[in-house]
Amino acid sequence: MPSSITRVFILLLSALILLPSLSWAEDDEAATPAIYYQFPKPITINFLNQSNQDVRYLQIKVTLMSHDQEIIDSATLNLPMLEDALRTLFSEQTMASVNSVKGRKALKDTTLNTIKAILKEETGKNNIEGLYFTSFILQ
Repeated sequence: MPSSITRVFILLLSALILLPSLSWAEDDEAATPAIYYQFPKPITINFLNQSNQDVRYLQIKVTLMSHDQEIIDSATLNLPMLEDALRTLFSEQTMASVNSVKGRKALKDTTLNTIKAILKEETGKNNIEGLYFTSFILQ
């Protein structure tokens, strides 16, 4: 029968062997790099009516971020549907809403939710984790 010192030693040795493998698995998941997908062309809409004839165009470049290559590939495959939905969404905006930081933040959140809903319907996944307006021009 092993002594209590031997049992403690065996337990400690087992823990040392198992702990590094557990922490490596967690590190691998945390180390998955973000994947970005920028829409190939900016979304441009005629903004005359929404701006009382002050601004002719609203142009926004959209970039998505996820840690899942599959969802980025799905966004690429569904790009025409996504662009159409965003053109409609952006056309519904008012000058007051896009001219403030709060309004742009709300538009960004709505844009992300719109994209997630489309991808969920088309692919069953919606793990787009971030959305960025890399350019936002009122001209």
